[in-house]
Amino acid sequence: MDDYLAYISKITDLKEDIKDSLEFINWKDRVKSDSTVFVKPNFTYPYYKEGVTTSPDLIKSFLEILKDRADTVILGESDGGNHSFTADDAFKGHNMPKICKDAGVELVNLSKLPSRKIEDNIQGKNVQVYLPDLLLNEVDCFISMPVLKVHVMTSVTLSMKNLWGCYPDTMRGLYHKDLSRKLTLITKVLNPQLVLMDATYALDGHGPMYGEPKKLDMILSSNNPVVIDSLGSAVMGIPLKTAEHILIAEKEGLGITDLERVKMNDDWKKFEMHFSSNKTIIDSLSVLLFKSETIAKIVMDSPVTPLIYGIAKHFRNSDEKKVVQELEKY
Repeated sequence: MDDYLAYISKITDLKEDIKDSLEFINWKDRVKSDSTVFVKPNFTYPYYKEGVTTSPDLIKSFLEILKDRADTVILGESDGGNHSFTADDAFKGHNMPKICKDAGVELVNLSKLPSRKIEDNIQGKNVQVYLPDLLLNEVDCFISMPVLKVHVMTSVTLSMKNLWGCYPDTMRGLYHKDLSRKLTLITKVLNPQLVLMDATYALDGHGPMYGEPKKLDMILSSNNPVVIDSLGSAVMGIPLKTAEHILIAEKEGLGITDLERVKMNDDWKKFEMHFSSNKTIIDSLSVLLFKSETIAKIVMDSPVTPLIYGIAKHFRNSDEKKVVQELEKY
């Protein structure tokens, strides 16, 4: 492995700052003129939402830089979970058809592509996931573009958690059991070689679909997903011991969490904050869905699902109700 590199800075000129961050992490070692590059933003909502989804302005500038280097660039996402919205809805809501067309970038809905099962033993447990053939067979350099934000179930949702959106099944919520190992497996197989993290806004308090967006005007980047997820967690003041997937990925040999061993452009501690992830009543009950696929199936995809959802609506707080109402439009 080359040196572990990470970059963190305030934004003064978006496109130039992106270029500086890419140069620092030696991006040209990974992206050649004949490379097929795949870019995975975080579109966990059907339209741009500050601190929740990746900024279209950041994506636009990044794609223009990429296309000056690589002939083939593809941007993609899967349908929203539990039939909430389609990837095509999210593309439209983030202005991707125009941005990608102008940049000469192909736009793909991963849920519409052929996929296959991948299995492996991850730290003593056999786990399996489904991934699109495109990502497994045709991509030379995978790039993750997550948002800096907390997550009520996984503590943080950064570059590794962003990869869960490559699982093409809209009902992937049925397969959250052993999620930390599954995220590690996906990271191992897709091997993100570059990460550009959107911290123009970061999400505090809840996540992944609502919370308190904080305007930071920052970007982070790295040549390793475990490194940048460790950095992102540290910047938010979230203890790594609460983000199991990052620790399992380190044990699997996919990167390091010790930031003292990472070459950086600046002292990350200058940017340290104190974020938190606060569970609602619904979140606390939903933990069961992460422990049992049988319970997940009963709750999310069975004849009693409407009854359970009908009862659950009485326990939702105002933010949860707003998200449900907005997604019902799709």
